[in-house]
Amino acid sequence: MRLRTTLRTALVAIAAAAALPAFADAALDGARARWQAAALTSYEYGYQKYCDCHRDNPPETVITVRGGSVAGVRHRPAGTTTEVPGRNPEYYWTVNGLFELIAAAQARGVQVRAAYDADLGFPREIYIDYDSNLIGDELDVRLTGVTRLDGAR
Repeated sequence: MRLRTTLRTALVAIAAAAALPAFADAALDGARARWQAAALTSYEYGYQKYCDCHRDNPPETVITVRGGSVAGVRHRPAGTTTEVPGRNPEYYWTVNGLFELIAAAQARGVQVRAAYDADLGFPREIYIDYDSNLIGDELDVRLTGVTRLDGAR
């Protein structure tokens, strides 16, 4: 009888732990729903990526998205308004890609912190630590804003 009670308690604990990701995803799901409701397919967003090489004032990267795909990348060095064309747009995220990045990290069970825009739902801040035992593997991205492109919904 005692073993049965212990096993039942363990199964309840395992089931409760398995349900935790569903609760953790509520903020992500709500933000994604707001973003989808905004129906932006052509927009620009900027972000700063914080790392050891740019702790206090990282450069801004500006991503142009048209028709739901990355169409251009520009970099704005810290402290200037000058923009430098970027290369390899396939290495950059759309806002939908940022949601996928967060969801994938949550599914892996790594440390994830994200804050979302109250109106449009896009991620304002993303922090992912893929391995707490390593230094330098973290992703720390802060969006500077999203702008709808002219003529775009």
